Amino acid sequence: MKRLLVATLFSLGIVIQPATSQPSPSEMTVHFIEVGQALSALVEFSCGAMLIDAGSQDDASDRQLISYLNDFFKSRPDLNRTLEEVLITHNHIDHTNSLQHVVETFTVKRYIDDGFTKGSGTSRTNWLRTQVADHKVSVQIREIDDDEITGLPDKNGLTDDFIDPFHCATVDPQVRILSGRLTTNPGWSQADFANLNNHSLVTRIDFGAASFLFMGDMELPASDLLIDYYSGTARKILDADVLQVSHHGSKNGTSQALVDAVTPKIAVVPVGHWSDGRNPKKLFSTYAYGHPNQGALELLEAGMERERGIRLT
Repeated sequence: MKRLLVATLFSLGIVIQPATSQPSPSEMTVHFIEVGQALSALVEFSCGAMLIDAGSQDDASDRQLISYLNDFFKSRPDLNRTLEEVLITHNHIDHTNSLQHVVETFTVKRYIDDGFTKGSGTSRTNWLRTQVADHKVSVQIREIDDDEITGLPDKNGLTDDFIDPFHCATVDPQVRILSGRLTTNPGWSQADFANLNNHSLVTRIDFGAASFLFMGDMELPASDLLIDYYSGTARKILDADVLQVSHHGSKNGTSQALVDAVTPKIAVVPVGHWSDGRNPKKLFSTYAYGHPNQGALELLEAGMERERGIRLT
C-alpha cells in the first residue's frame, strides 16, 4: 500500500492511494514511495515534479519504484515523463540505488547532490557524471556545499531557478536547500566528519501555508550545527508541518532540540516492513538496523502532541 501526503494551500491531509488525475493548481502532493530500508519521495505540483532521493533496498524495490513512477506519469501525461530535478540528499546506496534506472527510464532535466565522489552510493552518482561528460545524457548537474549557503546575506536557505524551477500559476512553490556538504571540519570527531550522513542536503519546500522538511540521513552532530546556524529569528526556517524523519528513525537522527525546532504535525519515517531482513545474511534491512528507534518515536510523539495536539499513529 502506498501512502502519500497531500498538501493544499490551506491544509494537510493523508490519502491512501496515488492521485489519478492532474492536481488542482492549489494542491501539492508528496509521494513517499515504498522502497524498503531506503528513501525516495516524489514531489508533485500542477506544473511539474521532482524526486528527492532515488533509493531502493534491493532489486524488487527498485522495480517497484520504477513501476510507481511509470504509473504516476500515466496519470500525468502533461508532464511528458519528465522530472524537473532529482535531488540526492547524500551518496549512500539506500538513497542512490535506483538513480541510474530513473535516468535511463525518464527525462531528468536537473540533478543536485553534495558533490562527494566516494562512498557506498557513489557508483550511481559517478555513473551519471560520466554519462554527462560523455554527452550521453543531457542532465544539468549542480553540487551544493555549505559555504554557498552560509555565505548568503540572510539565513533563508539557498534557492534559485535551478533549485526551484517551479512556477505554478495559482500557488508558487518555494524550494530551498538549508544545508550542504561541509568543506571544513566544524570541530567534530574525524569519524563524524567522514560520515556522509552528516553532509546530507536538507531541503525545505513551502506551498502556500504548508511546509515540508526533508532531512536525508543527517545525524545529531550535523543537526545540532543546523539548529545553531538557524538560531534566533532565523529559527522559523526549520519550523515545518511535515518532517521526513532523519536516518530512518534511528536514535542518532532525532533529538529533542530538533523536534522543538521543527514542531511537525506529521512525521514520516522511511523504513521497510519490520521483518524485512530477518535472514541474518541480509544486513541492509529494517530488521537488521532496528529502525525505527523507540526513543526517537517517543520524542516525536511527545513533541507533536505538545505542539500541535496531534498524536503520532
